[in-house]
Amino acid sequence: MRFTSSILGKLVEPINRRRFQSIVDSHDGDAYDKSFKSWDHLMVLIYAQFSGAASLRSLEAGWNASSQHHYHLGSDLLRRSTVSDAGRRRPVAVFAETFGLLANQLDRHTRHEGTAMLRLIDSTPIPLGKCCDWAKSNGRIRGMKMHVVYDPNTDCPR
Repeated sequence: MRFTSSILGKLVEPINRRRFQSIVDSHDGDAYDKSFKSWDHLMVLIYAQFSGAASLRSLEAGWNASSQHHYHLGSDLLRRSTVSDAGRRRPVAVFAETFGLLANQLDRHTRHEGTAMLRLIDSTPIPLGKCCDWAKSNGRIRGMKMHVVYDPNTDCPR
């Protein structure tokens, strides 16, 4: 039977695996992970984005449902705890630098459109349970949440 790449496989073709590995090595990205390497993490993150996975549970279920198709990506079965641990420990710079490599492959017009769409969103909980009685019954945060959107086109928060 002739091999045909999956949609996910076609999406990641522009990523040079050797260059990606050199980025990982420069940031020591695989320091704490024996089986869930940075490449696996990247594949799972891309899959999560395009599948619209809303939680680690749905990500795990969706990814593992067709795990026999992931051999050509060099990935295996997925566990929620593994993804969670990797997300906490792996340096973000690995993925940021990989994004930079991909962005450099785009033409000037597309890069400009991408910059226009970029927004940095921060959601910071502010606990108020000790100083405000109303906050004690306000769910998990027990206070309020502040959302800040940074627009790099204007250089000021909104």
